[in-house]
Amino acid sequence: MRSQHKSNSNNRAIFGVFLILFGCLLVLKNLDFIPYELRHVIFSWPSLLVGLGALFFFGKDDKTTGLVLMVAGGLFLMPVIFDWSFNWRGLFWPVMLIIIGVVVIRKRTDCDFGKRSSVGSDTDYIDELNIFGGGEKVINNNNFRGGKVTCVFGGTELNFSNAKLSEGTNVIDVFAMFGGCVLVVPSDWDVRVEVSAIMGGISDKRMPVTNYIVEPKKELIIRGIVIMGGCEIKSYK
Repeated sequence: MRSQHKSNSNNRAIFGVFLILFGCLLVLKNLDFIPYELRHVIFSWPSLLVGLGALFFFGKDDKTTGLVLMVAGGLFLMPVIFDWSFNWRGLFWPVMLIIIGVVVIRKRTDCDFGKRSSVGSDTDYIDELNIFGGGEKVINNNNFRGGKVTCVFGGTELNFSNAKLSEGTNVIDVFAMFGGCVLVVPSDWDVRVEVSAIMGGISDKRMPVTNYIVEPKKELIIRGIVIMGGCEIKSYK
């Protein structure tokens, strides 16, 4: 819990510095201290991508998202800075597809099945990939250890009401882009939500109940990133 508190404090500090710097830039702009030639570069959506990327890069343990956002923002900034004449706006969707591909491959390679087999079977994990589609699934595993959920232009609902957590810390890594996912977890699970959103939403709708006891030494962490999509966590009494 101490490490989590320290991480949250660091994230808040980095976000605070980001807001202060952006506010200072706005003050300088309104006072006409920033040359007109630089305004369209600094106050542009590619610069916003670079800023958000830096925020995620320095504020998260997983540097992939921050690095991808900074690279994408930098690519879109280059035509603005050098005033290239070709239709660079036509690069938006190709670059977005490249970003999606890189993230999906990275999330896939993070699944070390060889390491998993030494502590549990592959059936103890989930690896959901939904692209331009989706569905609903009920997880009935009695030794659930976590896994990956990837939704791109699609969505899924996973119901863990009949599942049981494995001992220790178990992680579900969520990546949703132009899509979303719904995770239904039992009320007696110890769940920590660490999902970040960029132009998206995260909704924790778990029902608070007072007549249950959280199982000791069993924890589920839901982490990841949502870009122009949504992630909903809920439970049933």
